[in-house]
Amino acid sequence: MKGRAKMATNQILRAYSIKDVSKKINIPTGTIRQWEKDLQGLIHVPRSKQGARFYTQTEIALLEKVKEMRANNLSKDMIRKLLEKHNSELSEAAAESSKTSMPAVANKTAVTVEQPASPASLPNVEEIFAAMESYRQHMLTEIKDVMQHNRNEIIEQVKKEITLGSLQTVQGLSKSIQRSNEKTKSEVRELAHTVATSSERTFETIEALSGDIAKASERTSETFETLSADIAKASERTSETFETLSAEIVKASERTSETFETLTSDIVKASEATSDKITKRLSENSKTTTRDYKNLMAKVSQDVKSAQKELNTVARVLNRDQEAFVDTMNQNLKELTSVIREREEAFHGMVTSFREAAAAAKNEKKWWKPWS
Repeated sequence: MKGRAKMATNQILRAYSIKDVSKKINIPTGTIRQWEKDLQGLIHVPRSKQGARFYTQTEIALLEKVKEMRANNLSKDMIRKLLEKHNSELSEAAAESSKTSMPAVANKTAVTVEQPASPASLPNVEEIFAAMESYRQHMLTEIKDVMQHNRNEIIEQVKKEITLGSLQTVQGLSKSIQRSNEKTKSEVRELAHTVATSSERTFETIEALSGDIAKASERTSETFETLSADIAKASERTSETFETLSAEIVKASERTSETFETLTSDIVKASEATSDKITKRLSENSKTTTRDYKNLMAKVSQDVKSAQKELNTVARVLNRDQEAFVDTMNQNLKELTSVIREREEAFHGMVTSFREAAAAAKNEKKWWKPWS
């Protein structure tokens, strides 16, 4: 009976986002929101401090019933009436069970001793902490999916530490609750509230960490896009340079051919006395052409070196960003581990105080026995 109640509490307290529910019951998120509006007052969807919806197994089971009724072509009014009838039957059954589970009245004696509350009448904090442990495991699984693959060993170590610490905490609380009295009952309620608050803070920390990871991924993608654009621009400039070089070579070749044609005609028309001048002109034209080739090659080499420098600069920037991203992830993981350890130490302190209070209460009651 206790195991079934524990499993039910785990199912109730495990939270799902609206996207997870949409995949789970195969219904679009817009349809789910519309059902909430149509059945307002019957489907109560809790929200976080940021206003985000989260669903438990209770809301998911109710949505599955609505889906089944809609598949049978039932109208909205008929679905509302059926759900109201179902809720009223559940409330009546709960009222009857609470009446039958009332504790018996104490015997009429001269000195009455108040009996400690049975474990069934106390709020089952063991089940609450077991459900919180399941919720923590779910959050750790989401962190594992987001982080890089080479951090799996660290996450597994954190999960083992949390599991061991939580198991010890739950066992200690279970023993303390069984020996506690009515005063311990209020302290357990405060502890449950503290656990719920710490779970919300942990959930907010995970959300902030997920946001940082998403932002870092966006920055990395933007850096890759910038690198691709720079490479494309450098390639365009290099192609333009080669096109310019080809055009200038063609022009130089044309000028050289024209020069040779002119020289040939001059040789035919000139006499032997002008051969020295023709030779000088040929030499000058060759030097000019050689100089043009050298200038063009120097210009192309300079453009290629400039493009290589730009690529090296972009690669260094990308490496620095990746190192900063890895350092940030390591720092966030260390902070999360330290926060979880501090909370576990606080839980151990509370367990110790409960044990001391229970032991003190037990010792105070022993001196009544000789006169009872």
